[in-house]
Amino acid sequence: MLLDCVNFFGHAAVASWSSTAPGVVLGAMLPDFATMSGARIANDGAHGSDVATGIALHHATDATFHRLPVVTGLMRELDALLDDGGCARGPRRAVAHIGVELLLDGVLVDDPSYREAYARALAHDAIVIWREPDDPARYAILMSRLRAHGVPDDLRDPRSITHRLARMLGHRPLLAPSPHDLRVIGAALVTYQARVAVAAATVMRAVRATLPE
Repeated sequence: MLLDCVNFFGHAAVASWSSTAPGVVLGAMLPDFATMSGARIANDGAHGSDVATGIALHHATDATFHRLPVVTGLMRELDALLDDGGCARGPRRAVAHIGVELLLDGVLVDDPSYREAYARALAHDAIVIWREPDDPARYAILMSRLRAHGVPDDLRDPRSITHRLARMLGHRPLLAPSPHDLRVIGAALVTYQARVAVAAATVMRAVRATLPE
């Protein structure tokens, strides 16, 4: 099962380690923003150089993150917790993956340097090349919402993450959670939040240590 990751704040955090350029940080979040808006980024290298650097960093970060034993272990633990509650297989597997990422973002939003990098990136108007004629409008609508919302402090609250997951998965027949599944997911995220908070520093150290220079 392939899932598009949407832990955009985490990508901003990682990008801020190597660059203060808002275009790089924006580029690191851009693949997630494309997924969220339903747009498709062109692969012709015509983006601004900072944005292209950030996009490449996004993919390198994902490749590193998803191989880390601490991350795969967290996802297995959350999967087991959801299974114990009777969550259906499709939404269970999706939430075990995405839920860990969003809970981690909920820890990272407390860091002032990450917050500043994220805010500066959102305010940056960058050159982005899209595949379809209506993609720029889709992206513009999303960016307007994100700028109005500001730093996603709601990710500190597992209930908010549950609502996000319901919206993200609801249109995918094999992954859409039932009302029962959503109750199980909400309870599991509340229970598991502290576990991710404890593991967050280890996760970020591991990403930093294994991310290609």
